[in-house]
Amino acid sequence: MKTTLLIILLSVAFNFAFGQGTVTLSGTANHQEVDHIFIVTQPLFSGQETEKLLTDYKQNNQFRGTFKLSKPQFLYFMILSRKWLIYVTPGDTIKFTIDGAGFDAKIKFFGNHAANYQVFAMVTDFTGGPQIARRYTVNKEFRDNRDSLLKYKLKLDEWYSDKTKQLGALLSLYPISKTLSHIAQNKIGYYYINFLYSAISDMVIDSIPQDYLNEMKKFKFNDDRLLAANEYKSALSVRYASLKESEDKVNLQRVEKKIRKELSGKTKDYAIASLIGNASERKIAIDDAALLSLIKSAYIEVKDPNYLRYINESDLKYRLLNKPLTKKVLDSTFLTNYSSGKKQSLREVLAGYQGKAVYIDLWASWCGGCRLDIAASVDAKKWMMENGVAVVYFSQDKDRMAWKQASINDKIENDQYLIEGEYKSELSKFMMIESIPRYLLIDKNHFVKSIFAPRPVESDLGQLKSLINEMHKSAIGK
Repeated sequence: MKTTLLIILLSVAFNFAFGQGTVTLSGTANHQEVDHIFIVTQPLFSGQETEKLLTDYKQNNQFRGTFKLSKPQFLYFMILSRKWLIYVTPGDTIKFTIDGAGFDAKIKFFGNHAANYQVFAMVTDFTGGPQIARRYTVNKEFRDNRDSLLKYKLKLDEWYSDKTKQLGALLSLYPISKTLSHIAQNKIGYYYINFLYSAISDMVIDSIPQDYLNEMKKFKFNDDRLLAANEYKSALSVRYASLKESEDKVNLQRVEKKIRKELSGKTKDYAIASLIGNASERKIAIDDAALLSLIKSAYIEVKDPNYLRYINESDLKYRLLNKPLTKKVLDSTFLTNYSSGKKQSLREVLAGYQGKAVYIDLWASWCGGCRLDIAASVDAKKWMMENGVAVVYFSQDKDRMAWKQASINDKIENDQYLIEGEYKSELSKFMMIESIPRYLLIDKNHFVKSIFAPRPVESDLGQLKSLINEMHKSAIGK
């Protein structure tokens, strides 16, 4: 009885302390384009959907909205073309002002715990806003030039030093807890490291200047507190779970062994889950037996329920591979042929490519990224066609005139189809499409080889060739 009473009293105290989980945000924006705000969760793993906790529209030049929260956590505060990371505690009542709009908008927070909002909003300016590090085009010629790599590092060093000083000044104005200060400092540090890693992720270690590597060794990957920082998780994934390799097939066991040797705790579990997620997408040839063994051991070893859920999702995606498209997808996905205007089922469309592997580009006239990939795909498309792979375009457009005009402008009228239902089509649901561009690769028997095939651009061409070569080898004799 006493125990039950104590639990009830603690529960009441917790709910009182945190305002029963209710967060209240109110504020103003001086630009007419800023007419609504969103609060969304951070994705745990790359490519995962976010959960929208609040959508609030401006009324009488004022915002005011509430949402429920069960525990303190990082969330994104979003307007059109801009987002800021904030650290939110259940029970917070915060006011804000937004100056300007879009990428250059600035935000200020007021109220209890406002420092937790302001510091991380400013850090977002450093790592994803107006003060972001300069991006370079990192290609083979760039990586092969030692001086280019070292100049790239020097520029990043300057950015890192400058932002570290700015953060120090910011923390003196807005004091936050030691744990949050540690996360803020390391968000900048691991953003810097992620940029360094991304330039050399597929290079042979002996070809990388030692001066370039020395700084990277100072940053370790065994601080579980930093799993709250996307920059740490991203650098961790690039360092330990990236599958960009020059060899024909990734040695998954070697990558796993490295993770187990160098990492521990939840950081190790996160890296294992990321590795499974990356491998399950089959963007590059892998050892299927090694992946299944890794998935089996992860179900036993990994304890975090969110990591296990992601592993299970990745497992299900992987098991779609090396099988034909389902009857429902083939017979209930309908497309319009650009050349003839005829409506066809996916089964009928693929019958036109009988005995041939097919690379399907899912795009739309309104998708800037899609059209940039199409413009850059000349070499990849030529190589695929010379190696027995048909390149086919499935548009997700609603506007037929826009689809046709974009097809003409991008010179992709041939093998061009408009998919009915867009994201609601059976094919889109099968591929779990949430955004485009996306690419599907099926072999000559029309078995699915990858629902996340590499992009047809220079940076991914090596992966694409490796995957297609492996696909042709495995299809021999079938």
